[in-house]
Amino acid sequence: MEKENNGIEFNIGEKIRKLRKIRGITLKKMAEDTGMSYSYLSELENNKHSVTIDNLQKLALYFQIDMIHFLEKTERKSVLIRKESRNSLTTDDGIIFQAISTEDSKSMQITFVVLPPNSPEKEQRIIHKHPQGEEFITVTKGEVTVAIEEEKYLLKEGDSVIFPSSREHVIYSGDKGGEFIIVGAPPYGREYLKRL
Repeated sequence: MEKENNGIEFNIGEKIRKLRKIRGITLKKMAEDTGMSYSYLSELENNKHSVTIDNLQKLALYFQIDMIHFLEKTERKSVLIRKESRNSLTTDDGIIFQAISTEDSKSMQITFVVLPPNSPEKEQRIIHKHPQGEEFITVTKGEVTVAIEEEKYLLKEGDSVIFPSSREHVIYSGDKGGEFIIVGAPPYGREYLKRL
């Protein structure tokens, strides 16, 4: 099992397996389609291997979901979410994702992200675009660049930006690294949940 920063375990491999099986995809086919090895994906599903940001993005694109779905807890009844109760994933690249919202959140998706200096690397930056809604990003520490189509914003601590989710956008850090909260409304890539 993957471990949160505070040591609490959660099962990212089970999420990948559920996504694969609900679509009727064999492990062999997923390996062929994604370019990842069969053994790597098998170990990933069994939580015997850590994941890089590049591979996490590839899997999210492959399943047509948002990366945060790999971290969200299936159910949470309370409205109080303490820092230590967040699901947290640290990639091999040192990028930290913490899910604040849960799978049953219907109106918004909230994620806390920590980017080490100069990450993700240029070749690993994925352009995001969603068919509807809005996104809100606020920097809590350091600096983060948010490029929205032809516009580029360098956000420092306390700075925020709001934009339509339908505009192509990418987020990355510079030499200082940065921490930020991103809120998407409505949540993205939730269609698969109806079939689980």
